[in-house]
Order: sequence, then structure tokens, then C-alpha cells
Amino acid sequence: MKNTWYSYIDTQSLILLKDELNGLTLRHPHSAVIKRRSDEFRSSYIYNTNAMEGNPITHNDTAYIINSRMFLESYPAMSNMEVVGSNAAWDFVLTTPPLTMETVLRIHKHILFFDVDNAGLFRKIPVYVGEKQMADADKVVVETASLFDMTEPDVFRRAALFHLRFENIHPFVDGNGRTGRMLINLHLMREGFLPVNIKHSDAGRYYRCFRQYDIASEKGVQEMYNLITKYEYEELIGLIGALS
Repeated sequence: MKNTWYSYIDTQSLILLKDELNGLTLRHPHSAVIKRRSDEFRSSYIYNTNAMEGNPITHNDTAYIINSRMFLESYPAMSNMEVVGSNAAWDFVLTTPPLTMETVLRIHKHILFFDVDNAGLFRKIPVYVGEKQMADADKVVVETASLFDMTEPDVFRRAALFHLRFENIHPFVDGNGRTGRMLINLHLMREGFLPVNIKHSDAGRYYRCFRQYDIASEKGVQEMYNLITKYEYEELIGLIGALS
């Protein structure tokens, strides 16, 4: 599949870049560059995935909370806890667990740890995004389970389709976006690719993918593919450049 925004990006070119990075990594197995970039990615990713949901904590303050394991009183306790929960979920995703229902529930349980009534539990009530009603509560489990039956061989198209379908099910009372974006990265990392960090500054493009999917599903999949592969290309090129 090809990226229709950037003609130089497609799945095959990303596979070649991944192979190039693997070769460099083998030559620099204990590189401090990899550790530093991983730490920088963590704070930026957690900042952006929470900012996408309206969390007001800045990137620098997100990094402070992660590294100090202390709350900042200048922000609501809930906002602080969202950083802590996303950080714990990221630790779990980095173990690259299998893509299963149990994994989805465990990611969500970390993210929403402060809400004991809903963390790691599928919703039993209707939810709306704007005026759009998401999947009926009594269909959530079956529809979520069906996501794991996909046989799409292209990991980027599969991650895009999985994410669009997952968010349209909206299986939880809260935390769907943060859980779904963790699952994009789990798809990629289990195939040996780098995780991607969909920036809050790209929120317009990101949410347009869902609007397009509602209008013409293939158009939405293409745009989500475009967004994911754009970020994958940037991550691969950045780390290759740093190690070269």
C-alpha cells in the first residue's frame, strides 16, 4: 500500500528502512542514543496522547511527573493521574504482549486505574461521540472480539483498520482513544517497527480519518494509513540518522 500524501512512503520502503535500522542496532547494541530517544519518545508520546483528549499538562510537566513520580499541584489530580496511567500502560505495551482481548483490557486497566468501577471493563451503557451513537453496549464484546479475526497482511493497513473499527465500537466508558493509540503501536512493535507518536498538533488530520471512514470506509483507512506511515517514516529516519 502507498501513502497518498507522501509519494516516497509505502509499506515496502518502510520495511527496507526497518531492515537498515536493524543492521545499525546490531552494530550498536548498547547505544546511549537508543536509550535517550526511547526516553524522549515516552514523554512526548504520553503528553500527546493525553493532550488529544484534553489533558492540560504540558510536555515538560508530563516528563517531570513521569521522572519524579510526583504530582504537580498546579494541575487537577485527575490530569496527573492520566499521565501516571498512560505511563504504566506504556510500560506494559513495551513488553509487546499478544494482540488479544485480555491485552486490550489490561492496557485500559492501566490507563484508567483511578476509576475502579470502569478500569479494564467493557461498558454496559450507551456512549455518544458528538451526536453519533457508538456500538450498542450488548454488542461491544462480540464486535471487539471480531477485530482479532482480521487477516490483512500489511501491518500499517491492519493497524489503521483496527484503530478505526476499535474507536467506532468505543468499548469503554472512557479511555478509548488512549487505549486505541496504544494498540496501533502494539501492532507495529510486534512486527519489528518503531512506535509512532501521533501529535496533538495533527489532531485535525487524525479526527478527519474517522469522518472519512464514516463517509467512505476505504478513504478513512487510506488516510489513517497515511498518518501512521508518515510518523513511522519519521521515527525510522530519525533513529537511523542518529546511529549513522
